[in-house]
Amino acid sequence: MKLFYVFCFCFSFYVLKAQPSATTDVTKNGNKSFEGVIFFSMEMLSDTMYYTYSIKDRNVRLDEYNRCKSCKFPDNYMLFDLDNKKITALNPQRKMYLHLTVNEFKEYNNNDDFIILKTNNSKKILGYKCYQWRVRNKKQNTEISYWVANDHFNFFIDYLKLWNRSERHATYFLRIPETQGFFPMLSEERTTLREQKMTLRVLSIQKKALDPSLFQIPKDYKSYEE
Repeated sequence: MKLFYVFCFCFSFYVLKAQPSATTDVTKNGNKSFEGVIFFSMEMLSDTMYYTYSIKDRNVRLDEYNRCKSCKFPDNYMLFDLDNKKITALNPQRKMYLHLTVNEFKEYNNNDDFIILKTNNSKKILGYKCYQWRVRNKKQNTEISYWVANDHFNFFIDYLKLWNRSERHATYFLRIPETQGFFPMLSEERTTLREQKMTLRVLSIQKKALDPSLFQIPKDYKSYEE
């Protein structure tokens, strides 16, 4: 399932519709939160999709490139305002945008069906030393293995909670305790019999200062609700 399912649904309807919550981009020990661009793939059995995260302060932009790995311009993108809890979907071809309804995230209760294991297994991914975290649920016949790095990726948990998607890559990660600053460079979803289901893989990551305009609705875009 594509990350932009909600986006596509909304546009077709209208036209054709624990991480910290502080407002600072500086961690408690004085380190600046990650700012830059993360390019990643979603690999399924029959298809591969490509996306980028752009992160600055408490703003996240998610660009979708569909099946085009080398495309410079996204088909669609979304803006996430983590402090104000707002999500906006934008269509560059039509130069239109839509504010999406945000469903409040409810913290998970303890669930004995989940087995969470933070291992000491490690490997290098794109220059980062990554540790393996595993989450397993026998009733759902699923195990997800996350290879996580810590570079003050303080946006990630609040982003997952705001987006509040039902994909297991997201919901399983949110069950892991003490994830502040961590981000999965690789996550592999399998059945409990080790059959591959879906893989999210970071292909490149670049720390750099980003222009604030990337996280703003362009002035020449029109609202679908007008």
